[in-house]
Amino acid sequence: MKLAHLIFATVIALTAFYIQIDNPSKVIHLYISTLAFCFTFGIYKNEPNIYHISIILFLIAISEHLIFSYGLVNLGKNNDNYLVVGTVVFGIQLLINLFAIILFIFRVQISRLFSSSSKIILTDFDGLFHWVFIAASFMNILALIENALRNGLGWLSLTFFYDIYPTFGYALIAVTCGLLLTMVIIQLKNKQLT
Repeated sequence: MKLAHLIFATVIALTAFYIQIDNPSKVIHLYISTLAFCFTFGIYKNEPNIYHISIILFLIAISEHLIFSYGLVNLGKNNDNYLVVGTVVFGIQLLINLFAIILFIFRVQISRLFSSSSKIILTDFDGLFHWVFIAASFMNILALIENALRNGLGWLSLTFFYDIYPTFGYALIAVTCGLLLTMVIIQLKNKQLT
């Protein structure tokens, strides 16, 4: 089986697995476990690109998890104004994703601020990670628009993006895991060739 097929199968399997779990708290713990594995691999093999990307992904994931799981942001109660609640929730997620895009666009420069390793380079994957967060930002914008139409204008049957939002998020987490695990696999293959 080619590496590309294996990666694609891994992403599909992870997406299906996360959708079956359908519990953001459990999914984030599995995601953080994957990030911890990749971080440990990067430290052990002295691959700063892998462990720096793992750290950035961890900081993004944990900040979003802390904001929404521990009540720092009101996720809404029965009598709340859902236009305001939805705008705040999707708006904060959009801001986190925009921040992540900036972090990944400038990942090499940021990594060089914290490490003087000559191994810090622009990898092929640096051009891919920010696209994951661009896709997430696009979904946030669509969810914000839908929220305004549904809760502001009374189009209550309009729930398409609201309904697919968790599934899309799980798919993006799976793609992120797939990209990071691919970095690890390619690094292992390159070490075997030398």
